[in-house]
Amino acid sequence: MKNLLILIRGVENENRAAFTGRMLGNTADLFSAYEPECLKCAVTEEPPPRLSVIPFRKDLVCLVTFSGKKEPPAEILSGIPGFFGAYEADMTLPLAYEISWCEGEGTPGCGLLTLFRKRPDLDYDAFISRWHDGHTPLSLRIHPLWNYVRNVVTSAYVKGSTWYDGIVEEHFRCGEDLLKPVRFFGGLFPMPVNMLKVLKDVRSFIDYKSIETYFIKEYHVKIGAPVKAY
Repeated sequence: MKNLLILIRGVENENRAAFTGRMLGNTADLFSAYEPECLKCAVTEEPPPRLSVIPFRKDLVCLVTFSGKKEPPAEILSGIPGFFGAYEADMTLPLAYEISWCEGEGTPGCGLLTLFRKRPDLDYDAFISRWHDGHTPLSLRIHPLWNYVRNVVTSAYVKGSTWYDGIVEEHFRCGEDLLKPVRFFGGLFPMPVNMLKVLKDVRSFIDYKSIETYFIKEYHVKIGAPVKAY
């Protein structure tokens, strides 16, 4: 499935509540004017925990996912305060939840948004193979995932966008599944080995210095047709 992805940061002196309100208010209204078939926001509504094995960033960030026949013009997107990227992406869902909540309600649980670039010494086909055929199955085996959104960025929709090769959303039924290392890494005894497996695997295809991870809450502004895992 092809989607338009938009990344927006908080602006100077904007607190977390104001940023979330802006993303779910004016910004969502802006995109809704273009008659989306599907529209959702993943926003850093709550601060990440101070102590975590995941190196969460504290920045205010929102990922807007837009799907529809009438895409917003590039100049409209670049004019959004805090805009730093818009991309065309191929989305796949190795694991998909079934949406049982209403438009505008927060998705139950919590999420992890990860932005990254490929290792510079790896050719593109090898990067995709390592990511899709190696890392994805490993993640599904180890982590208590509920929904896994894998976006392969194919092009910048707006000139000058900060480049990422991959944008991934991982959703969990409850906060403990993401934030408690014992649960996130598959149990007390498997945890040390699984942590090393994940770290080694990530380093095999991602430029580790490029990784950005954010603690997110997801909101479906416009729910599209049900999508099964694929």
